[in-house]
Amino acid sequence: MNKEDSIKEKFKQALTSTFKVISDDFINNRNKSKFDEKSLEISELENINDKYQFIKLRAETDSQALKKKFSNNKIFEKNIPKKLTCQNLYKTAEKIRYEMLGSKMLKGISKNFYENYNYKLKSIKTEKTTKKEEVNIADAFEIYMLQKFFKIELNKNNKEVLNYWNDDFKKSFDKHINYLKENLENQEVYNSKFSEILQNMEIFDSEESQE
Repeated sequence: MNKEDSIKEKFKQALTSTFKVISDDFINNRNKSKFDEKSLEISELENINDKYQFIKLRAETDSQALKKKFSNNKIFEKNIPKKLTCQNLYKTAEKIRYEMLGSKMLKGISKNFYENYNYKLKSIKTEKTTKKEEVNIADAFEIYMLQKFFKIELNKNNKEVLNYWNDDFKKSFDKHINYLKENLENQEVYNSKFSEILQNMEIFDSEESQE
């Protein structure tokens, strides 16, 4: 094993250990389950060649662990909206919820998410975007959620993407943000409220329900 492979193997072991601690042993003993390494998606480790990819994988591993720890799939599925676009935003909202819970408990987790999202947002380009229809609402919504919950500072490109949809988001979500933050630990309340808001947004009125 060469030096590079040795470093990657050690990093893989560190990710696996971190996943076990966060998902199974961290905070409390509810919903304990046997660790399954197949559920930890770190196969892409072999193709990592730069610092950002390491940061991304580290944050994604934390996110997977927190999902296992904090996200009840039955509650998630119970409240999922019928419209496909709403479902994509709903999934983002739930991801932000359990990542916020982890961030509040450990500074290391918070740092991993903050670094990863900062790199991700810096990579967003808007050169070819000239109208609202060209901006993916899911991308704009993630930026909106990161700004509101993680307090990520947006750059010029992020603001341009968000601005196409910001009025719609502000109209529907701004008045509920504090309520949602107060209920991060109550998945049922948080999921059902987000589902209600999304299904009431006028921009989705013309969308057909998912077949």
